[in-house]
Amino acid sequence: MKTLAYASPADLFTFPLDDFQQEAIAALDQDQSVVVCAPTGSGKTVVGEYAIYRAIARGKRVFYTTPLKALSNQKIRDFQEKLEKLGLENAAQLVGLITGDTVINADAPVVVMTTEIFRNMLYETPIGEVGTSLEDVETVVFDEVHYISDRGRGTVWEESIIYCPSTIQLVGLSATIGNPEQLTEWINQVRTGVSLKVLRQGEQHNDSPPCVLVNSDFRPVPLTFHYSTRKGLFPLLNEKKTGVNARLLPKAGNKNTRSGKNRRMRREDCPYPLLVMQQLQERNLLPVIYVIFSRRGCEQAAQSLEDLSLVEPAEQESIQLQLLDFFFGKNPLLRQKLERDLADGLPDMVQAVIAYLDYPQGREASQKLLTALAIDPEGMFKLWGWIAQSSPMTRLEQIEPLLRGIAVHHAGVLPDMKTLVEKLFEQGLIKVVFATATLSAGINMPARTTVISALSKRTNEGHAMLSPSEFLQIAGRAGRRGMDIEGHVITVQTPFEGAKEASYLALAEAEPLKSWFTPSYGMVLNLLQKHDLEEVKSLLERSFAEYLAQFALEPTKVAIAETVKKLSQLDIKLAGIGEKDLRSYEKFRGRLREEQRLLKILEQQAEKERKQQLKDQLKTLTPGQLLYLKGRHVKTHQPRLAIIVAPLAPAHNLPQWCCLADDNRWYHVTVGDIYAVPMGNLSPAQWQNLTPPPAELLAPGKPVKGDEETLAIAEGLDPQAYPLAPSPELVEQQARVDHVETLLAVHPLASQKHPGKLLEQFHQRQELRKTLSKRQQEYDRLQSRQSYYWQEFLDLIDILQEMEALEEYTPTLLGEVAATLRGENELWLGLALISGKFNDLEPEQLAAAASALITETPRSDAWTDFKPSPAVLAALRPSDDLFGLLFCFKHPQPTLSLWQAMTVADHLQRLNLWDLRRKLIKAQNQRAIAIPLWLEVDFMGLVEQWALGMEWENLCRQTSLDEGDLVRLFRRTVDLLWQIPQVPHLSPRLKRNARIAVRQMKRFPL
Repeated sequence: MKTLAYASPADLFTFPLDDFQQEAIAALDQDQSVVVCAPTGSGKTVVGEYAIYRAIARGKRVFYTTPLKALSNQKIRDFQEKLEKLGLENAAQLVGLITGDTVINADAPVVVMTTEIFRNMLYETPIGEVGTSLEDVETVVFDEVHYISDRGRGTVWEESIIYCPSTIQLVGLSATIGNPEQLTEWINQVRTGVSLKVLRQGEQHNDSPPCVLVNSDFRPVPLTFHYSTRKGLFPLLNEKKTGVNARLLPKAGNKNTRSGKNRRMRREDCPYPLLVMQQLQERNLLPVIYVIFSRRGCEQAAQSLEDLSLVEPAEQESIQLQLLDFFFGKNPLLRQKLERDLADGLPDMVQAVIAYLDYPQGREASQKLLTALAIDPEGMFKLWGWIAQSSPMTRLEQIEPLLRGIAVHHAGVLPDMKTLVEKLFEQGLIKVVFATATLSAGINMPARTTVISALSKRTNEGHAMLSPSEFLQIAGRAGRRGMDIEGHVITVQTPFEGAKEASYLALAEAEPLKSWFTPSYGMVLNLLQKHDLEEVKSLLERSFAEYLAQFALEPTKVAIAETVKKLSQLDIKLAGIGEKDLRSYEKFRGRLREEQRLLKILEQQAEKERKQQLKDQLKTLTPGQLLYLKGRHVKTHQPRLAIIVAPLAPAHNLPQWCCLADDNRWYHVTVGDIYAVPMGNLSPAQWQNLTPPPAELLAPGKPVKGDEETLAIAEGLDPQAYPLAPSPELVEQQARVDHVETLLAVHPLASQKHPGKLLEQFHQRQELRKTLSKRQQEYDRLQSRQSYYWQEFLDLIDILQEMEALEEYTPTLLGEVAATLRGENELWLGLALISGKFNDLEPEQLAAAASALITETPRSDAWTDFKPSPAVLAALRPSDDLFGLLFCFKHPQPTLSLWQAMTVADHLQRLNLWDLRRKLIKAQNQRAIAIPLWLEVDFMGLVEQWALGMEWENLCRQTSLDEGDLVRLFRRTVDLLWQIPQVPHLSPRLKRNARIAVRQMKRFPL
């Protein structure tokens, strides 16, 4: 058997290493831990691989942790293949895998596991006892260590780093982040126990830190950014790569652009997937990962390419052979069904398929099969349609696009099917994968191009823009090392985002890592089993959250000084002015604004009434009628009194008049110039002898001056007309306005030069005082080193004591049960399992009940035809008669004494999981603890039927859930069932049935 001798990196890798890889490997050889930060796709994994080779050569072990099961499954395959290429026999036995319910070669030199499994091992609980230990482990690799900033998983990463023995070397592999120095410095602080201040001063005992940073912005394949519109594909950035391409900015006044009148482009004016794919084909930019942030969007995009084939005939042949290997290799019974169903209708093709399956490596058999498929296209599609219908792995709408080089990849697709897509894409057979953002989580699928269909996505808080780190993670998949000179990133024009937003993300720096460190019930119980309260507090003070808070201490101090300075300046400006005067002046100003607002409303109402009245009066106007003029062609502050002398020719079917006004001018009056028609007119004798100016001299807006004769009449108009008088409501409201203005005029602040500015400064001072108080409290807390999450930890202790999981600070039986479990709410799981409600359930019923404890609230339109059995409902929602009856049936002759039996029966009837849940929710709400407590019964029947042995295809037909969602539900259920036998103080029958349920559920395609 060949062994791996200790060798230099040059002997282990067939390609020259980049500088950052050599630097990191040199640090490992100096027995230093290392944090490697480099762009996606730059080759960070090489450092982890070197740690593996070195450990095997030394006879030591390596744990390789990842954030996701899917990534762990990929890594074990990758490492086995690499060790085989090095010529090691039994390479598969050198690599193990631990992901919850899956344990393979747990004592192997290299063990790949999820980070949560590693954390549980460090807790030293029964769940952590997974057939391996830390013995001989010299290095732990944390792949995708930037997940420490993930809200849901980040706490696990922090705990793993905090609890990991300092004798074990750490390798952190991270995508580009904004604060790699802080991450490295925190790890040094954790592993040395030296304070941040001492680390900064370089006073630690060792000459070199235990953990070093290797930070690189080197990208072996540089990225080029493009912007897709309906008009074509254009460079996103300007020639200097410093900003957006000016040609892409919207032109002013274009109503279809974001800067135009409508502020939003119409969806039909934006590129659609088929158009984008045609643009990519023209530029030879395939293969491509096309990111769409919804499953439905991915499926619709793939279907929209129904007339597009992206593969050559030879490539399609390779896809067909691998699909046949996949479907029949995963399901041997499918071969028998093929012969039974299609042998009569497609005898030659079935015979060719069987021959190929017998000898898949045989060239003659494969060529014969390909020929049979090629000469009978109708039979070929009939075969694939039959496979889609008969195999639980897929649907025809997924197979048919695959044959044309088109695939989808999202959480609703079966994991095995996603693995096949990844494999075909890596071989270059799939040309486009429509994928959700899950691909950015370390899955190895290099592409020439990535398309980002939108710059925002739906989150728990609604739609939000992508962060620079999210954008970089997706964009970084573009560019295949050794194959592409450059990678291409395409951003697509949408109604909501434009080139400006795309260029910002393309040029933005990655944001710094945050900490979402959050105590949980499991953390509290596990720590209290091994540490007293002061020791626990010390551990919490080592969190990354606490480090970042301490790191912010100096800036907080500076901010306090700046705030004090600004307050002093405002105090000087407001000196001698009492707060009472400021507040009363502001009150009067507010009252004036309100009174003016009401006055404006009344004026608008009066104007509306005036126009309606005028509309009726215009129909009866005749010469001699008095008018008030003010309008489009008569510009005047106050309405001007006039008399109609003669009608003029209509314009646009609207009447016009020649009028003499009180300013002794002749006016050409249109309908729009009449303000009001008062009561009163002149007798014909007073105006009939007037001679208007010639019509050609009189035009709207161009009055003609009168003479001595018209002057006497003009001056005599006013006594003849009733004056315009406002309504009583307007008069009253105007009086209120005048009154408040008088109060302001005599107010003490009225003597100041700018009273409004003084009010603004007063409010600034109030806000600065609040800010100063908040910053001072934060500074005082940091200085006193009160743990950032200590109060939340104490609140969890209170709840555990209230629910009788802790007695003082010692776990009770319930506490020991909850400490052993892992999940979102370990206390709730412990309460449910120790309640006894599940003890007498059959294995399939137990699986159904367990699923209710881990199933998130489903979508409102999700459904299934299956209902759970009465026994399951009785366990979760017992009534006195139903549960008591089931208890009597199952225990007709209890071995307990009468009083014991009565006590147990009474307890079982009173105990209600819904009541327990309500009690725990109330306790959490009182302390603002937001840890979910699932008890969702909608899909229990689905889980029960699967555990009873129902076939996959029958199950899928009777639910709205996607296949991938079903697998996730079943795997989460299996994960909880797998834990039950390892939990102390539970019924032997419950443990036995949990093992049986796991066996019943873990079948294809799980």
